[in-house]
Amino acid sequence: MKFKLSIAIIILIQLTACGQVMNKNKNTADKKVNMAENYIRGWNILSNNIGMASRAIDACPDYEINHLQLSHDLMMDLKDVRENPRKLMNTRKLIKDAHELGINNVFIWDHALYSLDYYPDKFKNKDGLINLDNPGFWKWIKDDYRSMLDSVPGISGIVLTFVETGAQVEEQFSEVLKTESEKLASLVDSVASVIIDERGLELYIRTFTHAPKALGFMIGCVNLVKHPDVKVMTKEVPHDFFLPHPVSDFIYKFDKEMLIEFDLGHEYNGQGVVASILPETTIERWKYFARHPNVMGYVARTDRFGSTQNVGRATEVNMYALKRIAEDTTLTADVIVEEFIEKRYGQKAVPLLKDVFLESDEIIASMFYTLGIQIGKHSCMQLENQNSYSGHVSGVWIDPPTIKIGHNVNKTFHFWSDVIEHLTPPRFKVGQFIDENGNTHWSQIEQRLNYVIENGWVTPGEKINTEYLEYIVTEKRFCESKAAWALEKVREAGKVIDSTENYNELLYLYERTLLTAKLYECTFAAYFGFRYYLTNPHNDDVNKLIQSSLEKMEKTCEEILAYQHNDINGHFKWKKDVKYVQEQIFKPITEGYQYADFKKFPYKKVE
Repeated sequence: MKFKLSIAIIILIQLTACGQVMNKNKNTADKKVNMAENYIRGWNILSNNIGMASRAIDACPDYEINHLQLSHDLMMDLKDVRENPRKLMNTRKLIKDAHELGINNVFIWDHALYSLDYYPDKFKNKDGLINLDNPGFWKWIKDDYRSMLDSVPGISGIVLTFVETGAQVEEQFSEVLKTESEKLASLVDSVASVIIDERGLELYIRTFTHAPKALGFMIGCVNLVKHPDVKVMTKEVPHDFFLPHPVSDFIYKFDKEMLIEFDLGHEYNGQGVVASILPETTIERWKYFARHPNVMGYVARTDRFGSTQNVGRATEVNMYALKRIAEDTTLTADVIVEEFIEKRYGQKAVPLLKDVFLESDEIIASMFYTLGIQIGKHSCMQLENQNSYSGHVSGVWIDPPTIKIGHNVNKTFHFWSDVIEHLTPPRFKVGQFIDENGNTHWSQIEQRLNYVIENGWVTPGEKINTEYLEYIVTEKRFCESKAAWALEKVREAGKVIDSTENYNELLYLYERTLLTAKLYECTFAAYFGFRYYLTNPHNDDVNKLIQSSLEKMEKTCEEILAYQHNDINGHFKWKKDVKYVQEQIFKPITEGYQYADFKKFPYKKVE
């Protein structure tokens, strides 16, 4: 009897346990379903070109986009709802369009704080700083947000950036809030009390930093935020979207859900004006983030102002790559690129275009980057941009700070003691210098990256020599050769692409890419060659290089100005590079050149 009872009890326990397991599995399955439903697949539209913005919104269902952000030229600060009627009108229209397509989660951007003059003087101390200990200030902030939010009733929430703002809250006065992190966290919690608690909206705080030493401060601030429903959005890389930068490997330190911001408008890599086709970069970066449990999805920039919208163009492959790798991280770049080419250009084009799409990153990396450093400004040619030689150097984020360069150079360089030491204009290295407007500036290397000077990696004076001049010229010639190869393959594929429209768009993209590569090759050779000439004027080989580069520069500028198929312009306005080359490189070299610590040197045309 006891035996039968024991069996009965065991059976009952097993049945109960079985039921619990079944319920647990059911709950787990439900959770997986819910995670899939709630997983964020987002796009961010920057341009106020409504036609291009509408093109992106119309494509959202194809990409299962369930989260949309409107920023920059559409809505960069929430106060624009009062100050810029056109921005408000455009934003409201796009919100309505998104809702009609079933995209209910639409967010707009904001920065906090705005400029100091935005806030009433009664909240400021004698030094003109906001007194954060004054309760009236925080009441005013909340009332201000309530008023602004009333103008955009269709939004789902706000993406709040608290760096690169007007009046930085961490610099304001407080005796109660002892640290910068406490001040920032207090601001976020105050805004959250209105956005989340009162309005039932979502709040993302958008984080990034310009230097590793500020990383701890940023993470500390975010983790001090008390409101449990505040979420975080951070960039795919620290700082800005440069190709040699490492991934943002610090995201596990945030004690909140994370949304990863991708730049598929490629602000620094051609903006779709040239062949910024970089699917492998996107794929590899997402594979890293997909492993982190606090990552709840992505949001990808689709453009970089003006008419640079990727949807409907060859550069849409970057967006397609992110969609597919987020669906299945076991997929390879080869498979994803083949899928895209077949969908857009037909199966016959796959063997002809696959290598072009997979190797265009080499064109971009050898065009906009020189031995691993990004010499330019938002994809525009700018050889004397101080940021390129200091805070924008990927070596800031890499330990040890080295990079292996292919591009027929095939050498590993130390970012500082090799590349920056030899390529940097002397006035950017140490001390003070006066710009073309008569303003005095400190060297950013000395001011912000003093460890570079202390380690002896960068020293005063002009250090360009024939060795590094040869590296530069080799890399730029590789770029031009690769771009010519890609264009030839595209032309060959034109024989099997049925859509004339799709083929022409691809053809023009790679024609502009080749012309740009040619312009970079001759301009960089002339610029760095002439810097060498200023201290070594009797090297016949270098003098011949300068002369031939100047001749090629004239012809290439004429080709670009005459080119008809230039229908894409954003932050990077393609033909403006010609004006820069003519006025800032060609003319100064041939007519006399004011450079660095030197006085004006007369330039005798090389025979």
